[in-house]
Amino acid sequence: MKWVEIITLRSSAHIKIQFLDALLGEISNSDDPKNLIEIKIYRHSMVKTDLSIHIYWKSEQEGQHKSPIGLMIFSALRTSGLLNHSVWIETAATSPRNTAELAKKE
Repeated sequence: MKWVEIITLRSSAHIKIQFLDALLGEISNSDDPKNLIEIKIYRHSMVKTDLSIHIYWKSEQEGQHKSPIGLMIFSALRTSGLLNHSVWIETAATSPRNTAELAKKE
């Protein structure tokens, strides 16, 4: 099963990229977490101080909870602004190829 942990930050000030690099560096230097696929950081297209950190996982278990990595990132950002931390389980997916096939059928 694939799932994603999303940590969203709304800050009144820019978060320094060096801080994020150091934070992710700490994670990569720790024991390689089982089932971790990748971590991506997104910046809002219009609000430059809004960030969204996506931690992608793949595991056999259902009912995933917030991970130690997610909790560590959340804790490191807690004084930076408003935070939200949630877990989403993939229920459906499509690829560009499937999308093109669906369009042909319509």
